[in-house]
Amino acid sequence: MYKNILYLMNFLRNKGIMKFFLSFFLFGLFYVFTSDTLYKSTITLYPAGELSDSSNILSQLSEYTETFGVSMPTKSNYYIPDIIDSYSLKKEIINKEWNSKKFTNKKNLIDYWEINDYSLLERIITYLKLNFNNNFFDKDLYDFNKAIKKLDKLISVNEAYSGLIEVEVLFEEPQLSADIANYISQYVINFVNKEQKTFARKTKTFTEERFKIAENELIDSEDKLTDFRKEYPLINDTPELQLLRLRLARNVEVNQEVYITLRNQLEIAKIEESKERLFINILDKAYPSIKKEHPKTFLLLFIFSFLGFLTGSLYYIVFHNVRKK
Repeated sequence: MYKNILYLMNFLRNKGIMKFFLSFFLFGLFYVFTSDTLYKSTITLYPAGELSDSSNILSQLSEYTETFGVSMPTKSNYYIPDIIDSYSLKKEIINKEWNSKKFTNKKNLIDYWEINDYSLLERIITYLKLNFNNNFFDKDLYDFNKAIKKLDKLISVNEAYSGLIEVEVLFEEPQLSADIANYISQYVINFVNKEQKTFARKTKTFTEERFKIAENELIDSEDKLTDFRKEYPLINDTPELQLLRLRLARNVEVNQEVYITLRNQLEIAKIEESKERLFINILDKAYPSIKKEHPKTFLLLFIFSFLGFLTGSLYYIVFHNVRKK
């Protein structure tokens, strides 16, 4: 027992272990002080209305449009996490000018991150690309893609089994983090509303065109039947005339049914176009955080210290065994 305690004390006082411990601890301290301080803001969205369930009117329109070879979904084809991860949204976020404490004037994210302020190494690389490597190299596009990659790491989307969607945004300033998160929620709402209205407008235009054709065909068939009745009264009917009269009457009846159906569908399409729908509920808006999310100083220092102690211990055990042999 006494020998074990002495061995443990010698083990802990070993200079090699302390060197590893201090090296890892100082490296962790360096990482904490040099990494960006980020604050997290969160929004939660929930699909509502026709995004979560199909409506009877949309089902009727779907059956009607499929009859004419046009497919109309009764349920939403919009997957909200895909919209949030889209290039279009990130492009909007990067190009938009934001208020910040870092600058007195509004700046877009490329200027905010000072991506276009190259270091000496980056200037050399850019010069080589411009003159030797790539004839189609675009400096502005290069800066923009760098901003896209950086923004990708700061936005995360999680979807619960219930359909609840949580969006987390990390940024250097608490207020700017909240502003970007709220902008994302509004962008998603506007995007879905715009797409649904555009589709409803196209459906109405298509229905109007079919309705006008059906109306003209009905008028034409009615005129033909009227002219036939004037030329051939019932009193002079023959079997051939009766058959022709029956065909003309049938054409009027069929065209009238198509006309009535299209008239009903046109009214439905007008209602769909003018109706204000609630597609997405914002359950929680984003607010500035007073607590930094990254880096987690104490956790990182503990992890680096533990790794340093573990590495030093393994080194001591291996070195001690080799020396004994």
